[in-house]
Amino acid sequence: MEEELGRLTSMERLEAWLRTRTRIGNVERSKILLITSVVVYGTAFSILTILRYHAFRTRAWDLGIFTQSFWTTCNAGKFFYCTAELPVNLSGSFFGAHFSPILFLVLPFYWVLQTPETLLVIQAFILALAAVPIFKLADEYAGGRTAGLLFSTAYLIYPAIGYINNYDFHVEAFIPLFSAYAIYYLTKEKWPKYFLFIFLLLICQEQTAFVTFFIGIYIAWKYRYRIVSAIKHKRFSGNELTVPIVTMIISVVWYSFTLWQRNTFFPINPATAAEFLGTPNFTILGAKDPLQIPSLIVIRPLNAVQALSYDGLIKLAYLGVLFGPLAFFSFKSPSALIPTIPWFGFSLLSQTLAHHMLGHQYEAFVVSFIFAAAIFGLRRDVVRKPQHRNSANSIKKIAVLSLAFFVLFAPFCFVQSIFFPNFTTIQINEHDRTLDDVISMVPPNASILTVDHVFPQVSNRIDAYVVPVIWLNSTISNIIVNFVNQTIDKVQYVLLDNKTDALSTKLVLSMLKVKPDFNLLASRDDNTILLYRRHGT
Repeated sequence: MEEELGRLTSMERLEAWLRTRTRIGNVERSKILLITSVVVYGTAFSILTILRYHAFRTRAWDLGIFTQSFWTTCNAGKFFYCTAELPVNLSGSFFGAHFSPILFLVLPFYWVLQTPETLLVIQAFILALAAVPIFKLADEYAGGRTAGLLFSTAYLIYPAIGYINNYDFHVEAFIPLFSAYAIYYLTKEKWPKYFLFIFLLLICQEQTAFVTFFIGIYIAWKYRYRIVSAIKHKRFSGNELTVPIVTMIISVVWYSFTLWQRNTFFPINPATAAEFLGTPNFTILGAKDPLQIPSLIVIRPLNAVQALSYDGLIKLAYLGVLFGPLAFFSFKSPSALIPTIPWFGFSLLSQTLAHHMLGHQYEAFVVSFIFAAAIFGLRRDVVRKPQHRNSANSIKKIAVLSLAFFVLFAPFCFVQSIFFPNFTTIQINEHDRTLDDVISMVPPNASILTVDHVFPQVSNRIDAYVVPVIWLNSTISNIIVNFVNQTIDKVQYVLLDNKTDALSTKLVLSMLKVKPDFNLLASRDDNTILLYRRHGT
């Protein structure tokens, strides 16, 4: 009994200490710790990702695409123009691939300092800032400042967030921040602020309309008893009825608008439509377009089960890594996971490994909802068993598992460096330094064709091109080969790296053999780095 009282006293003392204000600035200690953790995370990942960029670990998909899109908008009078997907996206505008008006908010920051590093720093701090609404939500609904700092810290060391940050630059980085604030203001029933963040979510990318639609479904479920009562009494003006309906209507209208603008202004090459829509991801289910997935689950349930079981153990591990750091508390409030249905429906039925394995940006669609559900799950535990002992045990369990998953699965951590050294390394080796020296031999405004991992370093020009290696083994490989051949005919330089991208190098070298107007300007590191220049350049 005395031990239990001791634990209770410790929790109370910790909570009181966190609520104490400092003499200087009159700021709560909890707020200082929160701000410090956000700044430390943002700074640390800015440094790590910049080092990764200089070690040639970033790619055309997608740091190079975004760098060139911003550069051409600022300097060439183009509308977010990039060349990486020209065989598929005929206009070259990023808006032909994704409808992302959020880029206009990033553009002024890039205009001030026009380097890829700017985008990496922005992404690191935007991801870090999502810890703030998560802190607020946990503070108010899961037991105070201690819970707030627990969940905000757990978010910052959450493996999925680390991989989102680690993988180049993506507009999906804004989704955790906006979705966390949307859930927070939804819970507070502050509807103007809620709709502001729903709008910000929508302008990130067209697929977020599916998330906001299911947020509307979640609100309808959350207030289902109020809605039933309102319908019975014919009160149709209450927020509990109008908010979810308006949310869903806005989502449908917005998504329809994104499709219209793409088809009208930024058409896709019809010959590559299947690859663009991701048809190869769903051959088991038979979906030619992700929009067909819901109906095909009903029409072809056996195919759906087969698709779900494809990579079954990997998919189970994927769910474990997403829910495990929070001790699976998210499942104690399953309704809060309703907005995750679109992504998990897509990823778990997909045959593409990247859709159900950490290492990419996709988990941004669900992270905040997993955390919100865990916070509400912890709240249920506290309400049902209000003794401090139960609260302390739950907090301790989440803290221990978050730390354990961070050590085992987060990028740059020791365990990951053992199993995936090429992916997690940020060490600049002699090959990288040699490659950087060869790049300096290409004039800043010269047109160039290069390989995937070199493209970000030369993407600050309008006539930079990359071999679309992601499609070389696809159903549109003939179109890609023709594109590369035509591109060689119009560039001044060709830079290859056989050590890192042997497939692209082999293709381009086979073409250069029959193009006598190029000569070998530089060959470095045992002929693995090759720079060709057109005669007369």
